[in-house]
Amino acid sequence: MGMRVWFNEISPHGNCYEVQEIESLALQQDFFVKGPLMAQCILKSKGGAKVEMHGRLKACLSLPCDRCLASYDVDVDAELQVLFETVSNDSRQSKELECDASDMDTIVLDEPVVDLDDVLRQQLYLALPLKSLCSEHCRGICAQCGVNLNLEECRCANERQDLPFAILAQLKNKKNTEK
Repeated sequence: MGMRVWFNEISPHGNCYEVQEIESLALQQDFFVKGPLMAQCILKSKGGAKVEMHGRLKACLSLPCDRCLASYDVDVDAELQVLFETVSNDSRQSKELECDASDMDTIVLDEPVVDLDDVLRQQLYLALPLKSLCSEHCRGICAQCGVNLNLEECRCANERQDLPFAILAQLKNKKNTEK
C-alpha cells in the first residue's frame, strides 16, 4: 500500500511531500517508467472535510506507438491541482446531481485519507498523450506481413493479388471492357 495521509494530519498551512517512486506503477503495462520520477506536492487542509493539493509531477516514460508498436520516450511535466472532499451518503447523492466545472478537479473520498500513490498514478495517466505516436509521420505496420513501414518498404501489395476485394476489381474491369 502506498503513502496514505489522513486529513487530520494535514495542516492549514500545508504539508510538503516528495515522491520518487509509485509502487502501483510496477503492475501496469501501458508504459514503462524509464527515467527518474519526481512528484512534489503540498497538501493543505481546507476545513475538516476538504484538502487541497498543489504540485508538480515529472517523469520520463517509454510508451508503445499506437501505429507501429515501437517504444519511444515521452517527458511528462504536469502541474497538479486537485481538491479532495469527504461527504456523507445523503449529501453525496445531491452532490452527484449538482455538478459544475469547479467539480472537475474534485475527488470525492469515502474516508478522510489521501492515497498519494494512487492519486499520482491517476495524474500520470491523465498527463499521457491521447494518441500515442512515435512521430507525427509514423506509417505504422503492414496489416498483412507486419513489417514496420517506418524502417522498410513492404512488398505485399506487389506480391499479393488475392486481396479480399480483388475479385470485385476484376469484375469491374471486365464489365468496363465489355462496354
